[in-house]
Amino acid sequence: MKVQALFGGSKSVKASKAKAPVKAPKSGKATRGWFGGDGGSQTALDKWYGPDRVLFLPSGLLDRDDLPDYLNGELPGDYGYDPLGLGKDPEQVAKYRENELLHARWAMLAAAGVLIPEGLQANGADIRGGTWFETGAEMLNGGTLNYFAVPWGIVNNPLPLILVIAVEVGLMGAVEFYRRNGTGPAGYSPGIGQFDSSVFEGVEPMYPGGPFDPLGLADDPEIFAELKVKEIKNGRLAMVGMLAFSLQGYVTGEGPYANLTKHLADPFGYNLLTVLGAEERTPTL
Repeated sequence: MKVQALFGGSKSVKASKAKAPVKAPKSGKATRGWFGGDGGSQTALDKWYGPDRVLFLPSGLLDRDDLPDYLNGELPGDYGYDPLGLGKDPEQVAKYRENELLHARWAMLAAAGVLIPEGLQANGADIRGGTWFETGAEMLNGGTLNYFAVPWGIVNNPLPLILVIAVEVGLMGAVEFYRRNGTGPAGYSPGIGQFDSSVFEGVEPMYPGGPFDPLGLADDPEIFAELKVKEIKNGRLAMVGMLAFSLQGYVTGEGPYANLTKHLADPFGYNLLTVLGAEERTPTL
């Protein structure tokens, strides 16, 4: 399978159409950092793609011959784990991967949005409602919606809430329309400059590239392949993290930053067992 350049302008080749497992290059290349600098690791695609990739269990507990044929290491993040057989249909698994990637990206943004405001408020930043499940109520003020400009403060908004919602739904709807249709309006992007709508012709919806990769982090196809794996791994962790944030918020009534600081201050006095075994949670007759 030919690995496509990250955010490149060429049409992608879906994994469902590939006829042979990925043959990962053996030569290592320096991984690019977040801001375009050289990273510390080396790209080794045979660790993440192809028949010899890392699996969800070590070799002593899992025989590679027992893996289903459709899990051949072509997709980023394929560890051979599909107990429900959801990947048998190539077209369906392509849809699952698209939805998984979208949820993963939202979850990574959400995890940062949960932790950063609460941490800033706890350390003296002039914001209100830093705890994520209190933010909505704190932002509302007499029918209007105040915006947090973290870490600088709060921006008052004179528009009524219903109008703000309509504008945001319209903007998000336009973005989703462009994404699904592989099109986009003309505009400007740092590092790219002015561009017209033709830059989006024929791009892959999940990796549109061009203006969305102004630093050129994925100009190298091998590095792109590794970044795909890193993205889906961090996204899966973020989805699990958001589920954990929801559960701990319900149980403790506090945000994850508050729970973390309490645990670090007293690891043996404040942990899962002590929280669940607290007197107020002990059933009484």
